[in-house]
Amino acid sequence: MSNIYAALEIGTTRTVLAIGEGETGGRLQVTCHAEISSAGVRKSQILDINQVTQSVKGVLHEIERKQSAAGSSITIGNAFLVVSGQHIKADPFTGSALVDGRVTEADLADVAESSRTMTLPKDRELLDIADQAYSLDSLGGISTPVGMAGRILKLDTLHIHADKNRIEDAKTAADGAHLEIREPLFATTCAADAVLEEHERRNGALVLDLGGGSTGYAAYCDGYLVSAGVIGVGGDHVTNDIAHAFQTTQGQAELLKTKEASALLGKAEAASARVKVPGSSPLMESRTVSRRALDTVVNARLRELFAVLRETLEEQDLLHRMHAGVVLTGGGAAMRDIDELVRRELGMHVRMGRPIYVDGLDDEDHPAAFAAIAGALAYAHNNYAEKSIFGFGLLKGLFK
Repeated sequence: MSNIYAALEIGTTRTVLAIGEGETGGRLQVTCHAEISSAGVRKSQILDINQVTQSVKGVLHEIERKQSAAGSSITIGNAFLVVSGQHIKADPFTGSALVDGRVTEADLADVAESSRTMTLPKDRELLDIADQAYSLDSLGGISTPVGMAGRILKLDTLHIHADKNRIEDAKTAADGAHLEIREPLFATTCAADAVLEEHERRNGALVLDLGGGSTGYAAYCDGYLVSAGVIGVGGDHVTNDIAHAFQTTQGQAELLKTKEASALLGKAEAASARVKVPGSSPLMESRTVSRRALDTVVNARLRELFAVLRETLEEQDLLHRMHAGVVLTGGGAAMRDIDELVRRELGMHVRMGRPIYVDGLDDEDHPAAFAAIAGALAYAHNNYAEKSIFGFGLLKGLFK
């Protein structure tokens, strides 16, 4: 039981908790996972810690119920935290080291250490550092510089960081449920680690993590993470637009979005169709709205999102480098026809991001919704398994 890990995601619309266990051969199996509706979160930000604590308690209880039904008595004491939200930023930083003739392994260690010296403001917390390419004097784009001759070795990196107070709020909420947070991780790069093939990283791929309160993106070229960030538009914004346009409750709008709406316009069958909106109570009569009008509202908001994304990638001269296309993850990936809309708006091949390096989620209707949590478990396994085997205390507090 030494290679067992837990990951928690406190999202705008749902709170997810999963347990993963390392298998022979290095793969990871999700042995149990649960989700419940979130409370106290809006636009990927915690607004009511007490409500979020109750959500964490609720998903812990659901995991324990499932474990008990399976004959297990495991109680989770700590978890890796999957983080999203517009407060997450990514900044480039370059480390450098002097070389005495030819590059050695020691020089690689020196330049790696130098690339970790970027100073963040006191209100920011580092989530990840992604190494990119090396350069030696005037020659760039080097993947393995050992043995090459030169004087100055440089390593480009991307530092991903978040608002420290937002991380502390999540830790406080989890602590109220007696769950210790081990380490915060960026949701979108976790999702990418779970769904991207190596050839996609090399050829250029864009991962879009479509959440309730925001949309994260991670762009890869030549095998490296070259850009990442979060746009403050998610599925809840679409729900709010529907509720406002058709004067419905949030619950009714969410059902219209998930059960009836399409991200695309122009389908012939939608031109004159009507969609039933149930009454908000047994005393309220149901009514109908135009399916085309519904799709128009949804399409307008999503096109706005993808226009912002397209402009961002064009400014960074990356859009034309995504030769492997777009991979969609997150709950929003289940939206009807959203893959076709992304293809039209960004001009790329699009596929759904099923976790390919983590087992145990094949029975889910929409595995892409669990990509980030799967990637967080894979990160834990890849980075801590050896230490846990040799008793370095990874699981201290995980089991009570």
